[in-house]
Amino acid sequence: MGLFDFLFGASGKIKNLEAQLRVRPTPQLYLQLADAYKESGNMQKAAQILKLGVSRFPSAPEISRRQAEAEKVERENEKRRLTDKIQTHPNPILYARLAELYKADAEIEKTIQICQAGIKAFPKYGGTYLVLGQIYIEKQKWDEALSQLEKSVELDKYNYMALKLLAQVYMQVGRPADAARKLEDILYFAPGDEAILELLKKAREAAGVPTAAPADQSQISREAAISGGRRAVDGTSPNRKTIMVGRLADQKAGTATSMRDKALNDGIASLRGVEGVHGAILVDQFGLVVAANLDATIDEGLAGALITNVYRTASGNSVKLGVGNFEEGVIEGESGNVHIVQFGDMILAVFAATNVKMGLLEKTIRDFSMAVQERH
Repeated sequence: MGLFDFLFGASGKIKNLEAQLRVRPTPQLYLQLADAYKESGNMQKAAQILKLGVSRFPSAPEISRRQAEAEKVERENEKRRLTDKIQTHPNPILYARLAELYKADAEIEKTIQICQAGIKAFPKYGGTYLVLGQIYIEKQKWDEALSQLEKSVELDKYNYMALKLLAQVYMQVGRPADAARKLEDILYFAPGDEAILELLKKAREAAGVPTAAPADQSQISREAAISGGRRAVDGTSPNRKTIMVGRLADQKAGTATSMRDKALNDGIASLRGVEGVHGAILVDQFGLVVAANLDATIDEGLAGALITNVYRTASGNSVKLGVGNFEEGVIEGESGNVHIVQFGDMILAVFAATNVKMGLLEKTIRDFSMAVQERH
């Protein structure tokens, strides 16, 4: 059988299985479709199919086992890639991501070693402190967890996970008033979060604070800050500020910018160059800003937190709704739109006017993605 016959046969088999899944999905069909993609060489798509199958049939043992195996292989490959990158072009995000992968495989001591190395090299990046704080929570070492999480929040006041975990540890050590304050900080950029509202109610009750207390001056200031932040996101100010990968303040002076970092910087700049685009920002899995080109009036930390919160909600529910993994979406407003795109292990958000040329913007985003993948 020639290459053409092989590819045509694989394509036909995939289409047939996909058609059957649309009519009557079963665990076996998901397994067969994953195998078909694997045979065609598309390992990433095979892993996605298994993940969809598990979400649809969580009690099916074989598909759960296969999905866990596929994730394990992906993590091992990613560990090797990140380790190589750290050796050649170290940056704080690589350390945090690598630590997360070892944590997922319950390799606790290795996780701690990587976090400590990352903190030593880049002491002003909050994501690594967060991972280390999670480890100490699992080990029930509350004082150590507090130290790491407080440092993470100090460096990034809009880190949803760090604030939530810190509040939970405060509750654990008998400091409910402090827990309530951190939960209120989350509602600053994630208003209406039901899980946080429930935790806040418990924290206030434990602290003896009325749950329906009137807003104080600090709350009014928070609301004003949020309102100001939203106005700033509209991009009305002509003044700009830029955050560039490879030249962050917490990196060692003289550290060279890698080709991939250059692609990220150039991509953000190219997006800002599209007529009608008011700003672009790239954040990591913790919501921390990687690169940005925004109006000077915009709080990039708040913008990153808001975008991450929207992405977290969308990606957490897209699979449950049966539409697959979240890849991109648009938030439409009266004065502009926010385009959100999953960008590997990062999130890209582009703030644009309603009359932006969508074809040009989408092409620029695609070119940006391809340039980064070529240097991955």
